[in-house]
Amino acid sequence: MSGGEQPIQRPGGLPAIIARRLRASIADGRFEPGEQLPTQAVLGEMYGVSRSVIREAISLLKSDGLVISHQGLGQFVNPEGSSVFRLDADLGDGENLSELIEFLVSVESAAAGYAAQRRTDRDLAAINGALRALARAVDAREDGVSEDVAFHRAILKATHNEYFIDFGDFLENRVRGFIRKARTNTARQAESLMAEVQQEHEAIEAAIAAGNAEAARLASQRHLLNAAQRLRIYLADQLT
Repeated sequence: MSGGEQPIQRPGGLPAIIARRLRASIADGRFEPGEQLPTQAVLGEMYGVSRSVIREAISLLKSDGLVISHQGLGQFVNPEGSSVFRLDADLGDGENLSELIEFLVSVESAAAGYAAQRRTDRDLAAINGALRALARAVDAREDGVSEDVAFHRAILKATHNEYFIDFGDFLENRVRGFIRKARTNTARQAESLMAEVQQEHEAIEAAIAAGNAEAARLASQRHLLNAAQRLRIYLADQLT
């Protein structure tokens, strides 16, 4: 890999941005499996960032298993590749946000449909309890992030599919920032918007309670698409 890279201009989240650049370089063969990465100083010059940013970026790649260390020698591309699934949500990137929403809709709407078909009375009680907690948060004018997470987690558990449940835990960790920003900014805009979000949640719960898989899928899809639109409006306002 030569010095053809352009320095990164975007502020904030630089380690994650650099990590994505390096992943792309590995994926397209500019860094071969088993090849040693340039030093932190060289990478810093290449991308126009500090060594500390490079160090954090390399740490992210290590956590993915894509880069490994050989003591006293440096950092190398893992010759076995990475078996770790990644999901890096960049909310400031319109295309990235659209792809994230498309992915979340496919997972969450399917889960809602299965939950409607398979939920037990205990599952429904958990979903309803989370919904009531959300309502209390709205009444108290709180952002309700943890309550929102609990509501969607309860739906995933109602699928009785361990893959949905485990992947839901992964999604929660990776896209919590999306959930937090969407709810926090909705709370700042108007009480009517918070009420609208709560109605969307109630529609999902009602469809699951009724055992209507198609209605549950559509309600979940509508909720996520609306959340994305609310977030897009907020992000656009921030740029004007």
